[in-house]
Amino acid sequence: MEGGLEVAFLRKHAFKIAVLALCAVMGIYLLFTYVWKPEAPLPVIKQAPAFEINDIDGNPVSLASTSGKVRLVYYYFANCPDVCPPTTFLLAEAQEKLREQGKLGTDVELISITFDPERDTPEVIRNFAERTSAEVGDGWHFLRGDGDETIKLASEMKISVMKDPGGETFSHMNLIALIDQNDQIRQLIKGSDENLTANDIVDQVDRLLK
Repeated sequence: MEGGLEVAFLRKHAFKIAVLALCAVMGIYLLFTYVWKPEAPLPVIKQAPAFEINDIDGNPVSLASTSGKVRLVYYYFANCPDVCPPTTFLLAEAQEKLREQGKLGTDVELISITFDPERDTPEVIRNFAERTSAEVGDGWHFLRGDGDETIKLASEMKISVMKDPGGETFSHMNLIALIDQNDQIRQLIKGSDENLTANDIVDQVDRLLK
């Protein structure tokens, strides 16, 4: 008797059950496709060029000496009238977040390289860092080398820098190079993107740390 009732119930509600089952299958499909879908790895743009440049305390810093860590490399000049200060401030916010996560210095380092070393003395750079909330030395190297060599190095990282005819300023791509633990450039982050946040930068770093 009970078996007959079950069969009758199934016959009566077969369509509803089929619809519910289909919805469940579609829900699981959408969940795995759009929610739990793993992020594709960042592509390799190119191998980062080797370099060795002194920081503002006279200590040599090189691609090799920072290998094994994720690096955020930014080219700037302290007299920049527009993009360099706000981008450096954004990196300073990322520095703080990485410090809070215990990754700063151990897993991640920031490197800022001036392409205007004649005017960007160590004192000028320290003042620039202070104005933009960057903490020099806490997982963040501020480097100062030969200007022409620095411009060439930036070009090799696919970041264009040109000295303007008057010699007082520079035209440059406002990009942050994201370099992985194996010295490969994996992303060029647009520092002038008005929607870019420090969280976005840290998220891209985390993609290489996973």
